[in-house]
Amino acid sequence: MEPEVFSREMVRPSTRTPDHLRNHSLSFFDQMAPPFYVPLLYLYPNHDDNNHDLVENRAPLLKSSLSKALSTYYPLAGNPLTVQCNDEGALFLQARMMSSPLASIVDDEARLRLLFPDDLAFRSTTLSTPLVVQITGFECGGMALAVCASHKVLDMSSFCSFVNHWAAASSTVGDRIEHIHVRFDLAALFPPVDVEVTKTFDPPNVKTVCRRFAFGGSNIGKLKAMMMRHKIENPTRVEVVLALVCSSAISAGRTCCSSDSNTSRLGSTILTQAVNLRSRLTSPPSITTSSIGNLSSIFAMSIEAGVEMDLVSFVSTIRRVKTEYFKTCSAKYSSGEDFRSFIVESTKVFRDAGSSEEVVAAEPRVYISSSWCNFPVYEADFGWGKPVRVTTAAQELKDTIVLLDTGDRDGVEALVCLEEREMAEFQRDKMVLAFADMNRQGGR
Repeated sequence: MEPEVFSREMVRPSTRTPDHLRNHSLSFFDQMAPPFYVPLLYLYPNHDDNNHDLVENRAPLLKSSLSKALSTYYPLAGNPLTVQCNDEGALFLQARMMSSPLASIVDDEARLRLLFPDDLAFRSTTLSTPLVVQITGFECGGMALAVCASHKVLDMSSFCSFVNHWAAASSTVGDRIEHIHVRFDLAALFPPVDVEVTKTFDPPNVKTVCRRFAFGGSNIGKLKAMMMRHKIENPTRVEVVLALVCSSAISAGRTCCSSDSNTSRLGSTILTQAVNLRSRLTSPPSITTSSIGNLSSIFAMSIEAGVEMDLVSFVSTIRRVKTEYFKTCSAKYSSGEDFRSFIVESTKVFRDAGSSEEVVAAEPRVYISSSWCNFPVYEADFGWGKPVRVTTAAQELKDTIVLLDTGDRDGVEALVCLEEREMAEFQRDKMVLAFADMNRQGGR
């Protein structure tokens, strides 16, 4: 059963955006960002057995605190395509799903997506507001808070800053919000350029399947130990899980192509990963986590046709390519030498990926990955405790991988989207079977 949406209204900023801020400028990185909504879902259980109307009780507080937060994050109250701050506000929906408890829906991919407003998750920014919120109440009294924000306005670092700022405005210590400093100065540091950079990833229309795989802390520990035995120092959770997932996906794809005798598709492979640049661009030092907007880019790792890479080699290559990318990026930015040209070129493979439904023999297979691990998504305490789980919707975009922290913060939840038959092969992969817990989605 779908949630019943019983209220839709605009929440406007509590104070008017000053005239000199109304025509908020796009930065170069905002210009590069794809024009879709980034979705996050925060799940809050009911800790009060005597109160099952938590959404009704909490909605006024959420709306009033959102109004305060929008006054600070004023670009979210404008137009997502022009980033014009017209104080129109954010769309706020209230819904109920009283036939189901919260626990019954969190592992149901199709129903989980219904918790996001207006099916906006990873969809193009077509509304007049860059922020849409939906709160959904369940018969157990639990609550889901879905937030969809335009990628043209926020990257994941800025997304978390905004939600946690909003949460601070809702908490009983309401004056905390006055001490949160944010800056919208990236357009001055990175003005837009007059080049074609707005083309975005447009995958071919093929039947895909999206599955969640949880990698618990103990299994990640085993993977790290394996890497360290092969002289890879301090491998990260993201490195080992991304390498396992991507290498298994590539193997599944090649197996399916080989079984079809479709050797024309057995070409090279490219893995792209989105990265946060805030801690990497250290000169000038004015770029910090308080700089709101987009400040992320993409590095690409290439695997030549016919090359088989074991897991250790995959982790080693990811680390080497990532290190070289950050070093080059920092050097070009510090010296002012073709920095934006370097960023445009490094993201070209992502923007060109899947631009045609026809698979050309020489065209590489591109896997798109993004890690949202280690961002403070679990800090969103609106006054009734932190969420028990934070997740996102299935992307439904072929060959995509999103990594998130599990609820215990020790593991990694991998959201993987592949062609249908490749997903069947992926789920039979010996490394996936050995290290992924198919029955422990979300790490609860």
